[in-house]
Amino acid sequence: MVRLDIPTLEQISAGLIKVQARQGRLYPYPQDLQLGYDRVVLAFLVGGKALDVPDSIPKFYELCEQPFEEWGVEIDDEIDSSDSLLFLGEPTELTIELAEAFGGSVLSQEQTKIATELLQHCQSHPQGVQIYTKFRRFIIEHPVLSNQEFVKAKGDFGLGVGLSDLLDECYEPVPSCYELEGNFYACPYCHGLAGVNPQRQVIANSSCNRCPPGRRLKRKVKLPSDCLKLKRGIERFWFYPGRAEIQLFQKLVDLGLEVELYPECDRYDLRIKFSDGEVWALDLKDYSNPYLLVRNLGDEPIPSEPSWNVAYIVIPAERKKDRPAYLKELKSRWRWENVKPIFDDAVFALAKKKAGVCGVELAQSEADMENDTHPSTNSKRSKAGVESDTSPTESKQINTSAEGNKRPATSKTLKEKNAKRDKSPTKNKGRKT
Repeated sequence: MVRLDIPTLEQISAGLIKVQARQGRLYPYPQDLQLGYDRVVLAFLVGGKALDVPDSIPKFYELCEQPFEEWGVEIDDEIDSSDSLLFLGEPTELTIELAEAFGGSVLSQEQTKIATELLQHCQSHPQGVQIYTKFRRFIIEHPVLSNQEFVKAKGDFGLGVGLSDLLDECYEPVPSCYELEGNFYACPYCHGLAGVNPQRQVIANSSCNRCPPGRRLKRKVKLPSDCLKLKRGIERFWFYPGRAEIQLFQKLVDLGLEVELYPECDRYDLRIKFSDGEVWALDLKDYSNPYLLVRNLGDEPIPSEPSWNVAYIVIPAERKKDRPAYLKELKSRWRWENVKPIFDDAVFALAKKKAGVCGVELAQSEADMENDTHPSTNSKRSKAGVESDTSPTESKQINTSAEGNKRPATSKTLKEKNAKRDKSPTKNKGRKT
């Protein structure tokens, strides 16, 4: 039986991404694609299947559109045999992840260059941290935009900020292959640019983790005819993981927690500080393959600064749909003791539970202080719970705008919530504090 190892698939993937970067122009063949193909030919010869080997790189390129199970080969158990390396000529998520494990790709180089320029600029600006966060959020929230919106954004990031030219490096005109009957469309789930299949149907983007690649979109969002899209490297490494980062950030803020987005210009993604002083560091990673995620994490998954007490690598919960054993597979290769892997819905539940415990302890502590100061009111306060006579202070919110405006509180403080819960002895029965 013909067997292909992961290093061979990694090299092939690196070559396929170089082809995509040249708008699908195959010749002259990228060196990695040529060498990867040579290793495939050798594997077929050694496996006694010389007559079955694709007899040219163009034919092998066509084969990359098919699932591995149709290649007539065995592959490593870490790779799903139903996966393919190309989808309608575009590298799949697996291909991008394999190329990263091989040593990087033109896509990662693209985003690394822009990230470096952004970081250097922000380090020299007095409002660098706020500007960095504002720029990253804009990219995540605008995977496609009209030319008018783009011009306005360039103005917003121009005078006083100095990032107008960097926006030019993040966006590009939408290629005509995404056009259907004179229109462009966006996915209603991830809001990224939707594709068009050979049957002239609007389909899900191959990188959208909310829809199976190629699924026909019954619902779709019509876009302006002059729209621009994120370049592929920015889309893959900033936009898709960034959606989960922003969603989790907002949910934690709505709990009344003190949350910092991209601390110290993205040392990691989220820094949560609880009322008892404990700090959590969260870094979101959106990989389709858990084994390749482990291989790409490096020696230090989360930097030690800014300091933290608890650290998590967080995976979007959507990954459970396509791969129910995702976390189990991830933990089977996990090698770090001070950082734990977890899904985003689970880490939110843990943060919510801890926030509730901290809030109860804080409210009880304040009530005890009041009782010590006003012993005559003890009986009344025991009936009324721990509500304060004064209005509670607003929870701290993280400033994510370059102008330095405070984000308004979007939910009641934990103190208010816990005080109201404490009024009902029935609801509090069995509640751990």
